[in-house]
Amino acid sequence: MAVNRFRLVRYLLLITGCVLFVYPVIYAIGVGFMTRNQFATTPPAINPFQRPLYLGNYKYLLLINVKGAPHLPIYYMNSVIRTAWYIVVGVLIAFLAGYVFGRLNFRGKNLVFFSLLVATMLPPVVTMAPSFLWMVRFPLVGGNDIFGRGGTGFLNTYRALLITGLVNVMGIFLMRMSLQTFPRELEDSARMDGAGLFRIMFQIVFPIQKPILAYLAITTGIAIWNDWYTPFVFTSVERHQTLASAISRLTSSAVGQHSTPNWPYIITLGLGLTIPCLVLFAFFQRYIVEGLASAAVKG
Repeated sequence: MAVNRFRLVRYLLLITGCVLFVYPVIYAIGVGFMTRNQFATTPPAINPFQRPLYLGNYKYLLLINVKGAPHLPIYYMNSVIRTAWYIVVGVLIAFLAGYVFGRLNFRGKNLVFFSLLVATMLPPVVTMAPSFLWMVRFPLVGGNDIFGRGGTGFLNTYRALLITGLVNVMGIFLMRMSLQTFPRELEDSARMDGAGLFRIMFQIVFPIQKPILAYLAITTGIAIWNDWYTPFVFTSVERHQTLASAISRLTSSAVGQHSTPNWPYIITLGLGLTIPCLVLFAFFQRYIVEGLASAAVKG
């Protein structure tokens, strides 16, 4: 009897936790069916679906009414391009650097790796100004001379969206831990068969590291998809904005003009950021667990 009571309490706690997690998403979906005036005049209620239902926000989100939000397709395109770029190139850099630090021996390896780890320990507020100056004063780019003077560097260019944060130090750290105890017999056998370094890396090592690579791809994709800071800070050009930065710009612009933001529209765009991440996590969460487990066990 005591076991049944304990099971009942456990299920009630789980159900309560699920409701607390799902309800904000349902509420946001309901707010998307409101106009700005409905949201401003309707008092908060448990049921967010107020009559009549307004479909305009979701038409914008699904690109049915492009005329009402002419820049929205550009936001989507930039978000997809930037996320795909960071997944492919960022994960590849993490794999190559992780292999170098985990499998190769050279002078100063530990010092360089330790320096990378120390850089990640600095709070973002400390690195914000240096990162901005580095992008603005980058030599021989955007009208700058070799000393980084005379131009604007990468500022207000599309390249700024594809450079900042491309080196994932935590991904390098996890790859290194996963590769440190990789069986050297496999590499030695490949070398005896005449395989070179790159063939060993991509035909022997790369396929075996699928769990940690999948983990890096998923977490990198989610982080870049939700990244509003980089486009918001490093470019003010409308055609360079992503969906996340556009939401921030809409909010800050309305506040700067001392007006009320169009919260139903902004919240609906926020669903365009949140729901893909939730779906991705729900379907690929086992890869996240396997990737972290492989790095932890092998490390």
